[in-house]
Amino acid sequence: MITQKQALDLLYKHGLSQKRVTHSMGVASFAFDLASKIKQNHPDLPVNPEKVRLAALLHDIGRSQPGDHELNTIAILKSEGLKDLAEITIHGSIYEIMLLRGTDDPSLKPRLLENKIVAYSDARFRDHVVTMQERWAEIEQRRSGEKEKIESLHMAKSRFIEMEKELLELSGQ
Repeated sequence: MITQKQALDLLYKHGLSQKRVTHSMGVASFAFDLASKIKQNHPDLPVNPEKVRLAALLHDIGRSQPGDHELNTIAILKSEGLKDLAEITIHGSIYEIMLLRGTDDPSLKPRLLENKIVAYSDARFRDHVVTMQERWAEIEQRRSGEKEKIESLHMAKSRFIEMEKELLELSGQ
């Protein structure tokens, strides 16, 4: 596994803006704290807080290229020899977009617990920690002119509500 410094170096190597790096650092911190609480409460569960932190830090590296950033992230991490991190970076927003376009690919949804922690942490951290309701409102306002994005957001809400319930229960919150 790589170090946090090496992960940060990768973000800069791939040209991410400081604003995006700052966001990713916040997501990583939130994810690490959540993963640590879950691991403490359920030591038998397959959760590695450091792996979660690194995947959360790298979850947006694909924004450095045109196209879908989630799929780009997976490709970049695999090309960097980080397949284990690539497997838990998918946030899931691509799932509903593809569903709207006629493709139902469940592999595009977070399934593993570590992956759910990364996806949920990204949803909860913008430039500071927000509630899911605040995040939905922010996305709806920012994407108001993008019909497909808004429709996919509405489709994703129930999935994220279930994910939040599961993760908060596991973490004892």
